[in-house]
Amino acid sequence: MTGKKSTPVMKQFWDAKEKHRGSILLFRMGDFYETFENDAIITSEILGITLTKRANGSAASVPLAGFPYHSLDQHLHKLLKAGHRVAICEQVEDPKKSKGIVKREVVEVVSPGIAISDQFLNQKENNFLMCLFVVDNFFGFAILDHSTGEFKAGERSISKINTIIQQYLPSEILLPEFQVSDLKLHIKGEFLFTPYQEWMFDERSCYNRIKNHFKTQNLKGFGVENLKLAIPCCGVILDYLKKNCNTNINHITSLSIIKEKGYMNLDGFTIRNLELFQPLNSQNIKNSLIYCLDNTKTAIGGRLLKSWIRSPLAIKSKIEFRHNIIDEILNDKFLLNDIRNQFKNIADVERIISKLSVNRATPREVQQIGLSIQICNQIKNKIIKIKSRNLKNLFNNYHDIVDVSILILNNLADDLPVKISQGNVIKSGVNRKLDEIRTLQLDANTWLANYQVEEKNKTEINSLKIKYNKVFGYFIEVTKSNLNQVPSYYIRKQTLTNAERYFTPELKEFEDKILNANKEILEIETELFLELRSKVLEYSRMIQENAKLIAKLDVLFGFADLAVSNSYHKPNIQNSNILEIKNGRHPVIEQILPMDEQFIPNDVYLEPKKRQIALITGPNMSGKSTYLRQIALTVLMAQVGSYVPAESAEIGIVDQIFTRVGASDNLAAGESTFLVEMNETANILNNATKDSLIILDEIGRGTSTYDGLSIAWAIIEYIHNKTNISAKTIFATHYHELISLASKLPKAFNLNVMVQEFEDQIVFMRKIIEGGADKSYGVYVAELAGIPTEVIQRSKEILNKLNDNPHETIKASLEAKKEVQIDLFSKRQNEVFKDLKEIDINQITPLGALTKLNELKKKYEV
Repeated sequence: MTGKKSTPVMKQFWDAKEKHRGSILLFRMGDFYETFENDAIITSEILGITLTKRANGSAASVPLAGFPYHSLDQHLHKLLKAGHRVAICEQVEDPKKSKGIVKREVVEVVSPGIAISDQFLNQKENNFLMCLFVVDNFFGFAILDHSTGEFKAGERSISKINTIIQQYLPSEILLPEFQVSDLKLHIKGEFLFTPYQEWMFDERSCYNRIKNHFKTQNLKGFGVENLKLAIPCCGVILDYLKKNCNTNINHITSLSIIKEKGYMNLDGFTIRNLELFQPLNSQNIKNSLIYCLDNTKTAIGGRLLKSWIRSPLAIKSKIEFRHNIIDEILNDKFLLNDIRNQFKNIADVERIISKLSVNRATPREVQQIGLSIQICNQIKNKIIKIKSRNLKNLFNNYHDIVDVSILILNNLADDLPVKISQGNVIKSGVNRKLDEIRTLQLDANTWLANYQVEEKNKTEINSLKIKYNKVFGYFIEVTKSNLNQVPSYYIRKQTLTNAERYFTPELKEFEDKILNANKEILEIETELFLELRSKVLEYSRMIQENAKLIAKLDVLFGFADLAVSNSYHKPNIQNSNILEIKNGRHPVIEQILPMDEQFIPNDVYLEPKKRQIALITGPNMSGKSTYLRQIALTVLMAQVGSYVPAESAEIGIVDQIFTRVGASDNLAAGESTFLVEMNETANILNNATKDSLIILDEIGRGTSTYDGLSIAWAIIEYIHNKTNISAKTIFATHYHELISLASKLPKAFNLNVMVQEFEDQIVFMRKIIEGGADKSYGVYVAELAGIPTEVIQRSKEILNKLNDNPHETIKASLEAKKEVQIDLFSKRQNEVFKDLKEIDINQITPLGALTKLNELKKKYEV
């Protein structure tokens, strides 16, 4: 492709492309970004732009697709959303001054994991870049949100790799080259994998890279000093950013460890089954827990809430600290409304600081930092005046940086443009030289007005006007009817249909002075803005830390508001294995019910000695699955720090919630519904502890009745008898035979869903009561689903016979079926063989064969 026949520009393109093979190369040519060859084909499809061809000297023409340079942000995010990396190749010299071909260089490589464009990012979601490194049965990992500077790392056993990935859902995953193929087999889901050179994972080199970035002597202060597998991941992420962003990354001011202890563990199955972030069977985000709980007013608060739900607390004092803050907020309703109203005016300072560090922040965004610091300071002053020990403690580490706010707001104009190139960014009185030139500009309008009057008087052309445009500068415009009055010192500049345009030496001198003034103003304003940017960035760590504190307040004030509007109550958190919920409700379903329908609350009481395992029986559609999920969600909400949808709740701290709820398959991986069910169940039985909560719904329905019943029975016994498990368990089943287990297992008990029967009709009461169900009501559920009446009637007949004598009914049915099959075969086989033998397959035509086949079908049809 880079042969002698190609044009110099195409050779330049191929040289750049060779260094960035895995990226779509946006090649700057004048006012356009162009893509060539396969990049052009991909780009035209994704962006919906025209695919054409470009001549390439004596070589073959190449595919071409492009767009105007000012549309970069608009198109870049579409390419990133489609999962592509994009290399931006800019002209790095002035085309007017270059001799020969313009010099071009790749100045930035943008990938989904490091994008900071507003169009690409979701305001209340993190955009994580992840790095993984596996050694034996363990792996290290690091995550970074380049848009906020959040940087974390940890280590886990290899069995937890999918749990970690599902918790953070990275946009891109960096891997050692030699591990890519193996890890792709183990990682579930579709992710963008970026191979990285193996030698870059050298621990010592990465340790020094991290240390140099943070300008520290060691990594002890971050808690990662001894994480031998996580350190390479952190080092590789920093290297990836430095190589691709082409700017400093000083907004990454800290690194923290993701601890396993102290937090509830949620695996990928549970995150999905409890519909924490996405509903299982619809695209309606309103059916998820995050939608129900997200009452935040700021983007930083929204992201923090998602982080809290991913990792609920498992330490009593920390959980109670959040609950106590909600208590204090609710004791002052005026404070609740007043401060929540202020939150909505706080900008996404985390992301603005990130953009500021890579020179992408606009003047308006810098102004937003100043205004947000002001509002944060006002919130702090209000809170420290009230009686609130816990709320005040939040401000122990608050940085008083009001001077930064004053610096920003005193330097920037009040009414700012979108871009610095549009001017009027710096306030008057900040720089003497800038003020002088601006005065000259203001005087220029007066000069122009006077000069226009002067020329009208001299020429006696009343319609004479002095105008300006970017192409021709300043000019005198005279209509065609007055051309005979134009003086000799007017120099023609442009001819129009109805007028002529001129300039004079005096007007030209004025133009040079004014245009130089505009240029000088832009230079001074740019210099002052960059100075301001540098000063603000010196406080980036403090601004980010204050933002994190405000995010906590936003989440907790949101929880307090939810407690009032949704009648949530404060849970009693204990270091025990007791779980007792009075009149609990499902937080999501109660919000989406029709206005005329009321959610039916239910109780649960589990304790380790006599009520460890609850066996719930009852018909489908009666509310069993809702009951299971609401218990799990109530526990999770309590440990996140929220009040809960219940009249009261005593919750012994749970180390992990395990769920096996709903039918699903993974056909792409060759896994049937039953295999998926068994995979999830195996994970539970291998990892649950006495402090876990297990939610099992309809185990065994993906296989035959006796197989399913046997497996379900054995699982209950295993959880009950294994002392290393003994987890609180709620087991919903359609196998009524399991009711008898409660009499055999001392820590198991029965629950059922109340049903009322009236004149051959039943009503699901949605109420959970003690004891086992006596019927399944499956035929009635089928009737509700719209199964034809004939099928329903036959089902009832068969059901009655099965209830009277199940074995004889099944046996008689099978024998009748067998007799029909034998009778059909024995009576007609000779006739069929005879007819087939009479067909001459060597002579019959294709049409004749079809006709004969149709005759035989009609003859022997039953």
